[in-house]
Amino acid sequence: MSNGRMGWVVMVLLAALGLFTFVRYQKKAFPSASVDVKIEREQAQRIAADYLAARGFNVSGYSSVTIFGADDEAAIYLQKTLGMEKANEVIRDQVQVWFWQARWFRPLEKLEYRVAVTPDGKVLRFRRELEEEKPGANLEQAEARRRAEEFVSNVAKMDLSQYEPVDASSEKRKNRADHSFVWKKKGFQIGDAELRLSVAIQGDTVGGLRQFLKVPEQFERDFEKTKSAGTLLTILSFAFSVIIFIVALVIVLIRYKSGDLRWKFAVTLGAGIAVLLILAALNSMPLLQANYQTQIPYGVFLATVLVFTVIAALVYGLLTLLAGASGDSLTRELYPGSVASLNDLIGGRWGTAAVARAAVRGYLLAFLLVGYFVVFYLVAGRFLHVFVQAEGPFSNILNTKFPFLFPLLVGFLASVTEEFAYRFFGITVVKKYLKSTALALLLPAEIWAFGHSNYPIFPVYVRGIEVTIVGLIFGYFFIKYDLLTCLVAHYAVDAIFVSAP
Repeated sequence: MSNGRMGWVVMVLLAALGLFTFVRYQKKAFPSASVDVKIEREQAQRIAADYLAARGFNVSGYSSVTIFGADDEAAIYLQKTLGMEKANEVIRDQVQVWFWQARWFRPLEKLEYRVAVTPDGKVLRFRRELEEEKPGANLEQAEARRRAEEFVSNVAKMDLSQYEPVDASSEKRKNRADHSFVWKKKGFQIGDAELRLSVAIQGDTVGGLRQFLKVPEQFERDFEKTKSAGTLLTILSFAFSVIIFIVALVIVLIRYKSGDLRWKFAVTLGAGIAVLLILAALNSMPLLQANYQTQIPYGVFLATVLVFTVIAALVYGLLTLLAGASGDSLTRELYPGSVASLNDLIGGRWGTAAVARAAVRGYLLAFLLVGYFVVFYLVAGRFLHVFVQAEGPFSNILNTKFPFLFPLLVGFLASVTEEFAYRFFGITVVKKYLKSTALALLLPAEIWAFGHSNYPIFPVYVRGIEVTIVGLIFGYFFIKYDLLTCLVAHYAVDAIFVSAP
């Protein structure tokens, strides 16, 4: 058997092993919350609307949006403190950290309503945002407490004898008095966390109910410190990425004079990325609406979103153009074989043997890599105590307008922009000017990898190590085979993981 055929046999076997490992052990490496989502978005919104109507709140004429959300800090605390299996039991039976969040709002009005509905259809929280100037009653704290207790017992249907008061506060506003009361559940013990219940009285009306896990302050501080470290690593990665694109601009200017740039290819690539980014933003409009600040006119909000989206699309398109044009020029000089299948695509020859081999090789590599991710986190969790936050019972993908588009857009955008920046250009520019293949593989891989440090994986540097290895693998395949193999593999891996939930 020739070396070429033997290589294909080895790739197929490794890909099959990787795919089997992913299917068989994915849930152990990447735990999922064991929560049954019994109601869909429309049902949750109806439950929330009925709840508000029963409280006497009229939301007719309001805009509304409903998305799935989570109390991430509470979820991480329970998972780290109890382990996944026990945490699932507590989340299912005692502490709700997953919920549908329905919102009713009007542009330029402070007054709005939010209702959180549990996956099985119970109201977990509600809040009325009220203008500070709004007139209302000036109840004494004792009377306000009586009304809060009555609401908990008769409306929320909770037994207050199982709780003890921990806080009460009152605030005198210009035209009314507001009060807040907090209780904690007796006998609840998970580390130093407390299961709490709070009620807000606005004038003489119950304007808020919240059931939540109060995590220890030390955990909050440690959690914020850890997230800050991840943010710092991400910022450092971004800073080095900026340097990469500045160098790409310099290379473009130098090679422009020699006429060694394929502008049509680069401009088409950059324009395509810009258009896809705009489509991705429009598809995510429900998520943007959920965070709309009502003090801004809605037209201004939409215009701002559009302007920022177009600017971001143009910037990303320009950066991809620079990386594509400069990387193409350098790759044709240093690794001409790595651009052969791309040449076919640029020339409209989609059915060539080179393109077919690259596509098949890319999917085989993707299957190998999804297995690698599973093995990496099984080993890291077992021997290095690495923590991976469990995925929720619902994905934010389904909060987009057209969910099926999300993994396609994310996979394509990430694969093209990142492979062109860190492989197509990053590897070739380091190789040309530092004359070291090892550094050419390692430096761009590390810059790319540590840009992923803001994921809920702790310690935060672990993701950088994991992705650096992937970057080295992509770099090897780029040099030995071609860029198209890396593009297909990167796309497939991202699409699989994004769509898996």
